[in-house]
Amino acid sequence: MEAFAKQGNVTLGGNLSVAAGPVGRSAEAGVSLQAATYTYSRSQGLFAGVSLEGTAIGTRDDANEAYYGRPVAAGEILAGKVQPPAGARNLIAALSKY
Repeated sequence: MEAFAKQGNVTLGGNLSVAAGPVGRSAEAGVSLQAATYTYSRSQGLFAGVSLEGTAIGTRDDANEAYYGRPVAAGEILAGKVQPPAGARNLIAALSKY
């Protein structure tokens, strides 16, 4: 929710894995605007791989304005400071069951 409230978030990461025989190693790193994450694991077998990953989360202020009929910030919507429009009643009713 913080990513939407702050108008966006970008995360980049990568993974390098190698395993041959009874012992292998894997290292992974990821960086976002909030925190960095690192992982390490052991494995066995025959495997080698590399991956690069990335995500971007953003808000569409123009779509929010069209839906709500006025300019509305994503943080206001998520905090419940804005009354949902009539079109959202069915969705809210369905979600409130859970």
